[in-house]
Amino acid sequence: MKRGRDIAFDGVRDCGDAIALVLRVRFAECLERNAALYGDDAEAMHAFRLACKRLRYAIERFRQEAPQLQPAAEFLACMTDELGSANDCKVLAERSERCGRGVLAALAREDRDRYVRRARRLWRRAFKRRGALVDLAQYAGFTWELSA
Repeated sequence: MKRGRDIAFDGVRDCGDAIALVLRVRFAECLERNAALYGDDAEAMHAFRLACKRLRYAIERFRQEAPQLQPAAEFLACMTDELGSANDCKVLAERSERCGRGVLAALAREDRDRYVRRARRLWRRAFKRRGALVDLAQYAGFTWELSA
């Protein structure tokens, strides 16, 4: 499923609760799909990328109400750029292979792997102490043990 889930606002008391709910749901979608970073399923990775974009757009929408979350939006922009470049390389590799350009396909696959490795590193760092997603997780009501 690439589409974001619908959000029911039942029981939401005010604007602040609504914002926290939207961010919690969009963040949960990213967390549910992040395993794709460590697999080889290009469609799953694309779905993860789209979830990251939806979360970033939600954060940007609430820029006035939650300015402390802008570093998370900037981080998500970097993540989606890396994953977008990885996807572009995958497409180039496939097309090059079909056209009999094996060397170009191999180079594109190497580039794709490099972008994916960078995205993995970014994602892991985002959950460390003072990481890019820590304030967002706290704002949205997620908690876990932070590593150094």
